[in-house]
Amino acid sequence: LCRHMERYGVKVTPANVLVTSGSQQALDLIGKLMINSGDRILTEAPTYLGALQAWSGYRARYLTVPLDDEGLQTDLLEAQLRSGPKFLYILPNFHNPGGTTLPLERRRRLVELASHYGTPILEDDPYGQLRYEGDHLPTLVEIDAEFNGAAAAEHPFRGGVMYLGTLSKTLAPGLRIGWVVAPEAVIFRLVQMKQGADLHTSTFGQMVAYEVAKDGFLDR
Repeated sequence: LCRHMERYGVKVTPANVLVTSGSQQALDLIGKLMINSGDRILTEAPTYLGALQAWSGYRARYLTVPLDDEGLQTDLLEAQLRSGPKFLYILPNFHNPGGTTLPLERRRRLVELASHYGTPILEDDPYGQLRYEGDHLPTLVEIDAEFNGAAAAEHPFRGGVMYLGTLSKTLAPGLRIGWVVAPEAVIFRLVQMKQGADLHTSTFGQMVAYEVAKDGFLDR
C-alpha cells in the first residue's frame, strides 16, 4: 500500500496506514474518533449513503455543498466553511452517487480553502483505479502537499488530508480490505478503536489480496 501511494507521488510509511475491514469500517472508526454529538460535517450533496449511515449514529449534523456536472461547486464552499465544520468528506473520483470527477482547478481551490480555514479533508477514493480513459488527476493529498510546500511534501500525512482506499471495487466486493492513510497520531488512535471492534482485519483476506496485488495489480 505504501508503494501504491508512492505511485501518486505521496510518501507514506507503514505508521501512516491502517488496514481495515473495507473502507466502510474506516468511515465508522473515523466517526468514532472525530465526531462528537452535534458536530457538523461538510459533504457534497448528494453524498455516499454509507458515510451518512456510519456517522449518524454519532449524532453528526451535516452541512452540504451541491454538485454540478463537474462535481463539488467550490465557488459555494467558503460560505459553509465559515460555519466551522469538523471536517470535509469528499469523493473526487467517479462520485457515488453523482458520477462526477472533480477537475484539477476545483481540487486546488478545495485544498486552498480547507487549508485557509484549518478544516481537515477526508478523501474517499474507492473508484480512482477504475479510470479507463483520460489522464489521472492528482489526489487531494498530493495537492495538499504541493500547496503547503516542501515540508508537507516530505511528510504529507502530517497535513490536512486523510485518504481512504479499498479493494472492494477493484478486486472483489466480498473481500473486505480497505485502508486509511493519515497522520501517525491519528492512525495510533484508530488502531486502538479497531482493536475494540474486531482486533484486526482478516489475515487470510489480506494474504489473498497480497497474492493478487504483489506483482502490480493495483498499478495495472
